[in-house]
Amino acid sequence: MGQADVLVVGGGIIGLAIATELRQQGANVTVLSRDFKAAAGHAAAGMLAPSAEGLTGSMLELSQRSLALYPDWSRKLEELTGQDTGYWPSGILTPLFDSASASPTVLSQAAVHYYQPDLSADVTGGYWYPEEGQADNRALLKALRIAAQELGVDIQEGVSAEAFLQQNHHVTGILTTHGHQQAGHYVLAAGAWSRDLLPVPVKPRKGQLVALLTPPDSPYALKRVLYGEHIYIVPRKDGRVILGATDEDVGFAPHNTAMGVAQLLNEATRLYPPLADFPLQECWWGYRPVTPDEAPILGTSPCNNLTLATGHHRNGVLLTPVTAKLIVEAIQGQPDPLLDAFDWERFIGTGDAVGMAHHPTPAPPISPALPAVDPLGCASSTQPTSFPIPTTMQTLSAPPVTDDDALVIAGRSFSSRLMTGTGKFDNFETMRSSLAASGSEIVTVAVRRVQTNAPGHEGLAQAIDWTKIWMLPNTAGCTSADEAIRVARLGREMAKLLGQEDNNFVKLEVIPDAKYLLPDPIGTLRAAEQLVKEGFAVLPYVNADPILAKYLEEAGCATVMPLGSPIGSGQGVRNAANIQIIVENAKIPVVVDAGIGSPSEAAESMELGADALLINTAIAKAQDPIKMGRAMGLATEAGRLAYLAGRIPIKAYASASSPLTGTITGQ
Repeated sequence: MGQADVLVVGGGIIGLAIATELRQQGANVTVLSRDFKAAAGHAAAGMLAPSAEGLTGSMLELSQRSLALYPDWSRKLEELTGQDTGYWPSGILTPLFDSASASPTVLSQAAVHYYQPDLSADVTGGYWYPEEGQADNRALLKALRIAAQELGVDIQEGVSAEAFLQQNHHVTGILTTHGHQQAGHYVLAAGAWSRDLLPVPVKPRKGQLVALLTPPDSPYALKRVLYGEHIYIVPRKDGRVILGATDEDVGFAPHNTAMGVAQLLNEATRLYPPLADFPLQECWWGYRPVTPDEAPILGTSPCNNLTLATGHHRNGVLLTPVTAKLIVEAIQGQPDPLLDAFDWERFIGTGDAVGMAHHPTPAPPISPALPAVDPLGCASSTQPTSFPIPTTMQTLSAPPVTDDDALVIAGRSFSSRLMTGTGKFDNFETMRSSLAASGSEIVTVAVRRVQTNAPGHEGLAQAIDWTKIWMLPNTAGCTSADEAIRVARLGREMAKLLGQEDNNFVKLEVIPDAKYLLPDPIGTLRAAEQLVKEGFAVLPYVNADPILAKYLEEAGCATVMPLGSPIGSGQGVRNAANIQIIVENAKIPVVVDAGIGSPSEAAESMELGADALLINTAIAKAQDPIKMGRAMGLATEAGRLAYLAGRIPIKAYASASSPLTGTITGQ
């Protein structure tokens, strides 16, 4: 499988909901989950209380929209997973100890005690919100995680993001505790840990919670959420009663404290005295992500392929459905105007967004034939979409099949899956015509041969219109890792001189074997590790060795390029079994490179599941290179479609293609 379309940093309730929605729209999604148990969603009682909390303005509108989504959203999630989300529109009662200054709509003392018997005698009034209620945050987290897994989201548990790699206000990759990863688009949903990656004004706010258990045969029955002045009491259908939550500005200080638990118990029993005799079942704590105005940061970021979804504070559970919906729409270039109120730029000039100065969106890449930034769009609403989002909310069904099947390498999208070379052509005109006929958008150039004006390469750098073709500098001719590293650096500078300022691609070849031109696995891996550290998108040429391929992927390579057979031999794919193993296990694109001699062999390689092909000799040395270029382009496309379609099983016996029933017998 190729690299992800979208990489979500954060495996909590917000990150999982976004990933699930993206996957249902056809995106290939990876989630980095540092520690699922530490997710802020665990440090919640699951109240759905926009009015009871007294929210106003845009925050109230956002919360009410999310509350309206909850019935269908939670039902479809339950249908998909078979898991109860604990959604319960039980209503929320807000008791008041002093209702004298309350609005005219306040319930009388008699009414509030009728709504919930056994309240403290000191309660003199209150408000009733029948449309609000709760979701069981733990059950919801479990259901979302199962949904994401069943839909095919790659959840990488225990993997922490360490830094975004940025170039010209574009994220080119992310460093993690398990290596370098890339995607077309990125979502920061890391909650209280978001500031470790970007200087967003989000910090942890510790919350302690307590769970009591309703005694068997208890005469007291809580059926409604009680939202008090300093406490909320949330009864679950299973008899648990959640008390929450403290609000402590103590950073990531761990553990429950005697003072925190005592505060919760004192306030809870003051409001509802029968709780004093309920058994204490559990105490726990967590860290909510809070911003200076206690509203989330949603939408665009200073990087045009990075979307922010963090800072939900105590409303993460409530805002989950609407956050998933709005963030996915924004990624698709269809941002809701409501997001403007939650943009990170509202903190500019307040001292709360250190280092977050706004930068203009960079100009589109040099190739007009390619998408303007990345396959899933970015902050601009003019970007094409990779998977259309319906106007209705989540369907929570199997992901749809889409016609858009772009090849994505190091965050850059290509419509053609055929890469071509520039060597061995009789002349530049034939080369240019062949490249055009093939539809190839990526063309390799041997750096050393161009630098030294080797025969057939004089003027090659100027012979191609690099505003339409993406250059893949090649370390061909290098026999050691050190030599390949030096040539790769020259290749990057060559690309810059030819106008491709942001081109950090390199096709890595380390070949000490002059007879069979087989790559050196140890030298290739060593060179790849160094070049990745220097910010290159490394496309290594290797033998079809699944173990080496995995090492290269873990080193941070952008692709792996196993040979089908020796370079220029035209023997076709002699390593099909190993290539299939590489394809099965890879999470980066697999490019079959070398040995393909005919269009049928090109199609065969793609039918194995390869993401792309690199072909040079078979085109350049054909009797009619232009026609062969076209044939190879069509074969690559046909093989890809065949792989996606899935061939019929091979049988040892015949199977009639027409039914035998209902036929004319001749009688």
